[in-house]
Amino acid sequence: MEVSAEQVEQAVVEFYRDPVAKSGYNAWLVQAQHSRHSWTFAWPLLDPRKPEEVQFFAGNTVYMKVSRYWHEVPKEEYEPLKIKILNLIAQYSNSKVILNRLVKSLGAYVIHTIQSEWTTAIQDIITMFDPGTVSGIEPSTALNLLFSILTIIPEELESMQEAMSINSKDKQLITSAIRNSHQSVLSLISQVMQAGQISNVIKEVVLKTLNAWLKLSLPLSETRDLLVALIPYSNYALLCEPVMDAMRTAVTDVGTYNIPNTVMDFVTQMLGLTPVLEEAQHANDENTASLVYSLFTSVVECHSRLLLQCALQAEHQATVVQVVALLLQCAATPGQYPTDETTSNIPFAVWFTIQDDIMTFEGEQQAELLTLFQPVYLKLVDTFIQKSLLPPDNALTLEEKEVFRCYRQDICDTYMYAYYVLRGDMLSHLEVHLKDAVVKMQSDPSDWRYLEAVLHAYSSVAETVAETDNFYVPRFIQRAYADWLNYHQDHMHHVIPLMVEGLVNASLVGAASQALRDLTLECPLTISPFSQPILTSCQRALEQSRLDSAETERIMTIISRVLSVGKDQPTIMTYLNATLTPYISRLSHLKDLIGNGLSREQHNELVSLLKLLSCLSRHLNLNNTAVEEDDDEDGTTRRHSQVVSGEPQPLLLVLQQLMPLLSDIASKASTDQDVIEALCKLLKNSISTLVDDCVAILPAILEIIPQLYEASLNPAILDLVKQLVILFGREGSQEANMGVLLRMVTSTTLSRASADLWNHTDAVQGCLALLTATFKKTPHLTTTNHNHLAPLFHLGVEAIKLPEEGTARSAGHFLAGFINLSRDPAGGCLQPVVAHNTETLVRTLMFCICNSPRHSLSSFSDVLSALCKMYGDDLARTFKTVQADETFLLPRVTAQQKEEFAKKVLKNRGSKRKILEAVTDLALIGRGLAGTDYGAQTRGFH
Repeated sequence: MEVSAEQVEQAVVEFYRDPVAKSGYNAWLVQAQHSRHSWTFAWPLLDPRKPEEVQFFAGNTVYMKVSRYWHEVPKEEYEPLKIKILNLIAQYSNSKVILNRLVKSLGAYVIHTIQSEWTTAIQDIITMFDPGTVSGIEPSTALNLLFSILTIIPEELESMQEAMSINSKDKQLITSAIRNSHQSVLSLISQVMQAGQISNVIKEVVLKTLNAWLKLSLPLSETRDLLVALIPYSNYALLCEPVMDAMRTAVTDVGTYNIPNTVMDFVTQMLGLTPVLEEAQHANDENTASLVYSLFTSVVECHSRLLLQCALQAEHQATVVQVVALLLQCAATPGQYPTDETTSNIPFAVWFTIQDDIMTFEGEQQAELLTLFQPVYLKLVDTFIQKSLLPPDNALTLEEKEVFRCYRQDICDTYMYAYYVLRGDMLSHLEVHLKDAVVKMQSDPSDWRYLEAVLHAYSSVAETVAETDNFYVPRFIQRAYADWLNYHQDHMHHVIPLMVEGLVNASLVGAASQALRDLTLECPLTISPFSQPILTSCQRALEQSRLDSAETERIMTIISRVLSVGKDQPTIMTYLNATLTPYISRLSHLKDLIGNGLSREQHNELVSLLKLLSCLSRHLNLNNTAVEEDDDEDGTTRRHSQVVSGEPQPLLLVLQQLMPLLSDIASKASTDQDVIEALCKLLKNSISTLVDDCVAILPAILEIIPQLYEASLNPAILDLVKQLVILFGREGSQEANMGVLLRMVTSTTLSRASADLWNHTDAVQGCLALLTATFKKTPHLTTTNHNHLAPLFHLGVEAIKLPEEGTARSAGHFLAGFINLSRDPAGGCLQPVVAHNTETLVRTLMFCICNSPRHSLSSFSDVLSALCKMYGDDLARTFKTVQADETFLLPRVTAQQKEEFAKKVLKNRGSKRKILEAVTDLALIGRGLAGTDYGAQTRGFH
């Protein structure tokens, strides 16, 4: 279509003026921008008299055309195009937004021409925009403009690699051509930085230019003197960050690995930043301190092994010790994190890197390094005990508490790294802290923070400590020592009383419930002798009614685990009646309020109560002697849960009383997603525990599921259905019920979701996953209802087009399973559906391969592999039909490329890996990335 400047201008104005028609104008403008006409209409729109949005669109069009459509420019137009861009840059030198587009256009032009047509581009640009000679532009503006252009050129090389389809070899040649001018650029940078009359605003731009050029891997030997000369500028707030960025880029470049002596000399000179750091600390300038600490952190992370090797040499050891001391100083930054300071977290990763690299040395070298660094890590332990002290109540906001929790978790990880360096010395050191903390708490029982911080350190290394280590067994052991206690049961009588008392202490109930829960999970038999005090304290804790939902759930887990070992049914039921009655009464009351509308608090309470019962149903299990019959890949174990005494499981007795209430909740809250998910989890856990013996409550479950799914399409219901179908789909007495249940799910999904897949992706994904599992475990349930087969296949074909990774993967598994089953005697009725829709499926797959996200390629490959294996001849005929359609996949994919794809697929029908390679190659062709460095990396990834 012919596109004029006037049409484009009007469309841009209307795009911003009319929000209703915005999408239509956007589509037209994008099409116009990509057309060859944009070379014509863009220039007259770059007129200061035009609306600013029109000028910006024109500038952006010029940049896009120069960067992506260079092949449309004939060689005789190269010079006129350059002149146009340069003139416009001068014209728009004071218009920052549009100037940026034009400068990027010049950068793209340089990248295209610097190898042959404009080999002197960098020097010419420096001459053109020399503030002393350029006319019509203020000297300061010209200088700013010059360095903006010099910054853009190396940046555009990186950002345009994919858009311009530059392969790795060409990129190297272009980089080399640009880098040939680096001495001129470095000399210019040095002159400007030394000039006293230049403002810091301009110098900030100059430093960004330096950083951009350093990313071209300039030799550190040539840039070191300039970088060292920049250290004094880090005292200026505006210049500190770009100085640090430039030094980081230079010292961490991959090329520095080959020049260890130069790196060490530079690191030694970098210690000249120490006075800058001291001045920043004196002035409470946390920003500058953070930048300096971050620089040295990057140095250690990048060159840790080099620094350790140099630490073994007398001439460099002092430098290494001083660098590590700076990071230790950073970790010990005074104040409460994150309110008083946000610096001490910077070097966390360093302590792992150093420890990890020390362990790669052997013999005397490792021993010498351990001797050198053990005092560092001991000091680090002392530092983190202080930094991990819990702040006073209400000292932090909720957001700050979460940040501090993550900070303490990082400290936890670092304690483990310290243990690998210190071993027994760390436990001995912690024991000293423990004794001091106990003495301090004895003198002031309200001051427990020091003791908690020490226990926090112990818990961090509990699972790391060797199982045979009992020399440093602490008198106070917390949650992470569950594994250790399993091997040292004689210490259990010291630990349990502490945890039991903690359950009824508002300040300790969180940690105590976590610790006791882990012990009951890890040591169910060894904890049995302590069941009575545990149950008593749990009951007291629940009665206090000041627990949050997570603490209540943990206590219910503890109760369930303790009752599951060594208790008879009457004892268990007596305790459960006393414990559960208040919660069930409250649940019943909330159920009655649903019709009138629950408040937010009541709704959250209802969900919490269902989750509480879910914990009970997961962990209350007296069956410790059941014989597993068929532990399948879906995690469903076929066994009876009845206990040795012949009495039914207590959980079954509870659920039989509870099911009417749950049915009423399902009926009244059938569209509440939170309630549905909690209810489904409760039922799933119950079925997993009771297995075949849940038949007693199965009628009620089968009544709940349809009313929930028809009202909500919640995928949690589909997980529950899958569990039931796999468990009972082969049982004669329940097979018919499972068939009815499966038909309900498929018909509801088809009627509700098929017309609006985008808003029901979770339900479609869950339904297809359910059917895939059915193909494998109970195929007869799928094939008994022929009416749904074709619509389900179409649903799978449509679902594989969706961008969500999980949905596309489920659709791929479903289609592959459908195709495989269709050739099985049990699934013969599926064969006509596949045969009739093969061309539709192949066209969909090829279109998706060229247009869908990369993560879906394996799903497309799985379906093609199944087609190759089961319908090879049909697929070959279909490929010929698709190849004959000249319009399909054009212009990206040619007929020859479609033919080559078909040959690769058909030739390698027995190799999923080869078919995936063919799919990946077609995807790269369809995206215009074949032959690029990015494309090679993508192909290698698969």
